[in-house]
Amino acid sequence: MTDPGWNPQQPYGDPYGQQQPYGQQPPYGQQPYGQQPYAQPTPPFPPQQPFVQAGPPVNPAEERTYAMAAHLGQLIVGFFAPLVTYLLYKDRSQYIRWHSVQALNFAITCFIYVMAVTFLSVVTFGIGFLLFIPLGAVEVIFLIMAGVAASRGEWYRYPQWVAIPLVS
Repeated sequence: MTDPGWNPQQPYGDPYGQQQPYGQQPPYGQQPYGQQPYAQPTPPFPPQQPFVQAGPPVNPAEERTYAMAAHLGQLIVGFFAPLVTYLLYKDRSQYIRWHSVQALNFAITCFIYVMAVTFLSVVTFGIGFLLFIPLGAVEVIFLIMAGVAASRGEWYRYPQWVAIPLVS
């Protein structure tokens, strides 16, 4: 008994003899010649996970306190206050996460503004130093407004020209 698909002259088979005639479909369950079975494409990145609380819940009074501390703490320790608040409470409260991200964006943007004014002061031989006065006033005013809004339980957002959304 011989195998009809095996030819001693062509030991690897005849790929052209296995093609389906034009217009005919292969039998059910088989792929056309040269095609791989269909597989679902995998996305290039994993889907975003929903917010999951990773620790014990924070009661609403503490939420407001920590959110306010993220804003007003910048007056004392700079960008470390929102950074520490974000790292400690980002998985425990969505409200604290929101305010610490807003405060961190504000701190980074103010740092960029301070560097720009410092450069301008060097270029203008100290005259640009006068811009630190309105910059400091704007920073303090917006920090107080954000701190008060956070203590009232509001979802405060800085204007985009004051806080460029860099961290989300």
